[in-house]
Amino acid sequence: MISFIGRSIVQKIITLFFVSIVSFLIIHLAPGEPSQVDPMNPKFTREMVERFREEFHLDKPLYRQYLYFYRDLFSGKTISWKDNQPAFKKIWERFLNSLPLFIVGTILTWTISFPVGIRSAIFRGGIYDRSATFFSYLLISIPGFFFAYILIMFVVNQFHVPVIGMETFGIGETSGFNRIMDRIWHLLLPSLLGATAGIAVLSRFVRSQMLEVEGQDYVRTAKAKGLAPDQVHYKHALRNALLPFVTMFGLILPGLIGGSVIIESIFAWPGMGRMAYEAILARDYPIILTLNFVSAVLVLIGTFISDLLYMVVDPRIRL
Repeated sequence: MISFIGRSIVQKIITLFFVSIVSFLIIHLAPGEPSQVDPMNPKFTREMVERFREEFHLDKPLYRQYLYFYRDLFSGKTISWKDNQPAFKKIWERFLNSLPLFIVGTILTWTISFPVGIRSAIFRGGIYDRSATFFSYLLISIPGFFFAYILIMFVVNQFHVPVIGMETFGIGETSGFNRIMDRIWHLLLPSLLGATAGIAVLSRFVRSQMLEVEGQDYVRTAKAKGLAPDQVHYKHALRNALLPFVTMFGLILPGLIGGSVIIESIFAWPGMGRMAYEAILARDYPIILTLNFVSAVLVLIGTFISDLLYMVVDPRIRL
């Protein structure tokens, strides 16, 4: 088991190195460059551009720019070209804003999808299965931004409460409990919206996996032995159907960055996805590259968690 974990860590470190090179090259292959002069802005002079290029090592060869960037990144000296703020500080602040959305949305998705999918597989072809299938395809078909506006109009018209932003304007002057409840209320709608599509897709996947496992010989044998239906479904069938979901669970961490750009934009939520979108528009290369690196780290951490969960779900992995 220790050798398996060791090999996994080494492979992921090597993968992270190559990902950093590829992401750096792709960013610099994009049209334009960060030191490009805007002819309509008289504040930018050639002397200022040259000083900018020299300060941020843009006048150096590409491989040296790569070394300088990651040297500054690991030493905490990387700053945003947009506002001269430390990159990690900006990302950490937005990370703390996106984390509640991610946690609540993930909990809703996984806790609702499995009961819905399992019950649909057990009662295949029944009213429950058909109803779940209908609503799943309905939620998949509705565009997220359209569904968001429907939710916003319904809540505002029915309850007459604000839903935009992280908190109600002026709430900071009230007591701590009211402020916490206001933050939870503002968190509810974007989290629910982020979970709807995930519930629809994941519940269909759970259903298909359960149906595939339920048709195996060992499940039919367990039923023939007279075991209780719950024991057959949840102990024998479900555990063997979990392996694909272990992989999916490990790959949800990057959703902290790119999975909620639309939701954060609609609800004016200052999260990481919105910051990445704004950095791309502003050609803020340090923020873009740092976010790419953080995203790669999250993917590798997620796959490492998947490796550990594989050993729990399937003991054969330990060998």
